[in-house]
Amino acid sequence: MKVASAKEIIKKLYHMNQSSVECISFLKNAFVFNSLEILDRCEAKAKEMRRTEKALTGGVIEDAKVDPDARVYMSVTGHMGGMVNFIEDIGGCIRTKIMDRIAFSDKAVLETTFLLARLQDMLRNTSDIILSRNVIHVKDSHLQWSSDHVPLSRNVILREYVKESASEINRSAYAFATLNEERLTAGLCLPGASQLFLHMLDAIKRIALHAKETAEELTAA
Repeated sequence: MKVASAKEIIKKLYHMNQSSVECISFLKNAFVFNSLEILDRCEAKAKEMRRTEKALTGGVIEDAKVDPDARVYMSVTGHMGGMVNFIEDIGGCIRTKIMDRIAFSDKAVLETTFLLARLQDMLRNTSDIILSRNVIHVKDSHLQWSSDHVPLSRNVILREYVKESASEINRSAYAFATLNEERLTAGLCLPGASQLFLHMLDAIKRIALHAKETAEELTAA
């Protein structure tokens, strides 16, 4: 695979993943403050990710036809698209919560924001793995990164951290779902709120899975 082509792909994947970090931040704030304005910003960012994914997919498919090394990027691009799907799912749940004025219990709010914060941290570390894939230079109006070859040991440490984060999110989501069922049975939460809460838990777990698989594939290839 040409170095220039690889750098461009990595740059786009990095910015897509960073956009997912921003989206999770928007979702968390929209959820806590019942803000449609913040939610709209998330949806706009998700649409940008969709456009990037579509443009990137075509180029990576063409590269993969002549270079097996490019196949890992095709898979990672698919994971990014999967993240967008579930970011949009969470956004839809939050929009329903706001528009229908569905009240969540204090515990459900704390549990949701905890998971979103952990997911955000996990995605930041996934970005570091993407950035350290090759010798790259990423520039924007505010920051400049320049890295020489990053030792494999650092990538492995980041990968293991991302994997453990995904496991923690899954364990916590399972525990929170059980607590939610207990609250519902005790009449401490509304059925509508419970349904939205469980849907968001599932979407958070699935985003974490895509991030974990991205980390594993980029450090194994």
